[in-house]
Amino acid sequence: MAALLLAGAVWAQQADTSRFAALGAKLEEYFVALRGESAQVQNQEVDFIISSCTDPEVKQWVALYVYDHYLNSKIMGEEAVAVHTAKEWFLSGKVPMASDIDLMNAKIFVQFNENSLVGMKAPVMELKDSRGALVTAPQAGRYAVLYFYDTSCASCKVESALLKNYLSSNTFPLDFYAVYVGSDAAAWKRYRENELDVPGAVHLWDPDMDSDFQMQYGVLQTPQMVFVGKDGVILGRKLDTPALGTLISRERGGEEYSYGSQDQMDFMSRLFAQYGEDLSAESVEEVAASIAERTLGEGDMDLYKQIEGDLLYFLFGQSNEALKAGALPFIDKYILGTTDIWTTSSDTLNVISLAEMMKGLLSRTPVGSTVPDITVPGVLRRRPCIFRKGTKEGNFRLVKVGAAYVVFYSEGCSSCQETLAAVDGLISRERKAKVLLVNMDAIMASDPELGAKLLDTFDLSVMPLVIKLGKGGVIEHKYLNL
Repeated sequence: MAALLLAGAVWAQQADTSRFAALGAKLEEYFVALRGESAQVQNQEVDFIISSCTDPEVKQWVALYVYDHYLNSKIMGEEAVAVHTAKEWFLSGKVPMASDIDLMNAKIFVQFNENSLVGMKAPVMELKDSRGALVTAPQAGRYAVLYFYDTSCASCKVESALLKNYLSSNTFPLDFYAVYVGSDAAAWKRYRENELDVPGAVHLWDPDMDSDFQMQYGVLQTPQMVFVGKDGVILGRKLDTPALGTLISRERGGEEYSYGSQDQMDFMSRLFAQYGEDLSAESVEEVAASIAERTLGEGDMDLYKQIEGDLLYFLFGQSNEALKAGALPFIDKYILGTTDIWTTSSDTLNVISLAEMMKGLLSRTPVGSTVPDITVPGVLRRRPCIFRKGTKEGNFRLVKVGAAYVVFYSEGCSSCQETLAAVDGLISRERKAKVLLVNMDAIMASDPELGAKLLDTFDLSVMPLVIKLGKGGVIEHKYLNL
């Protein structure tokens, strides 16, 4: 593979620099081949590739391509190759960066990552507990989780809930250090009592910034989670709770597969993106059947479970009408229809339970049925004219709304905001279009009983939920994108 790349580099030196696409494609092949190798091996290989380029312009292009790939890699540990590439080729002056700003950013990246890479000894810090006493973390001879968070961080609140749930039932022996990165004592007290009241947790902070924890552990944003082994070596960094669970499972001696990893979700996204405008419910069946043929067809049941399980997790998080339409037959045939394959307790917990929940959600208010006779508060939007205003606020019986789009949304959802912004365009395009906007946050706050009824009636697991009603309240489409 290295020889092949070297030949590509020689060709590129003879070609116009605007035509680096072929070399980039070969580099991508090479990255895949190196996946799973140690950082030391990958460092040696990328050094060889870069040094093989004799033309300065080609060498810079290749070095930047390598650095960018590993800088943005979602595979834990590969950031070490980006650190090495930056130090060896750019910060040393051997190869120029594209600009002084890029060089400065590379310096910052190295400074905030080189001390806490996977496989390195974890930096030992002295932080203060809630009484002001100094605590050394992590302690030698014990597994440790260091969780850096901020009380004003929305992502931290979600991660804290997942982590609290996991650690509260975890029996693996470890020290849990919850490190608040801010300086608001009152906010910290509320957070540790309400959001992170984990048994045995060691709550720490450094309001005077004496420990240099930001640079020691690369805490440029929150949340950040690091898992340290008994020998003090970093086993994982920039983790989420499922990834932490996978690492702990491995330390226990197990190799339980972790479904829904970012790499697999990205892979599924690219796979279905290839259908373009031809994407349909049948596309899900085609993909699932292909997976079954290439796994079960070759006797590999474990791989079948992994990839079909990842497809299930992917479909759960989608709001596309075609994918949702294909999800239910997929679940019936490839998950719940193959109970002789999903036989372990892990299968039941991680796959079967999710499939059963999804089936229940997907079966609610199916296309072709009449919308339930429920009255909801909302805002009805339509094109204004001399006979009516464009907006009407009040209570609406869904079965009496007539031909209309109904949008269930949440104020804190970025996708919801995009959908709300698209309503104006829809109304201007479709002269007779009506859109009923239903704010679930407001309903849950003012009428929890109605909110619970709506949650039981419609699939609101992923919002916004957009359904299209025809005459008589017949559901013509659901899971629409405006």
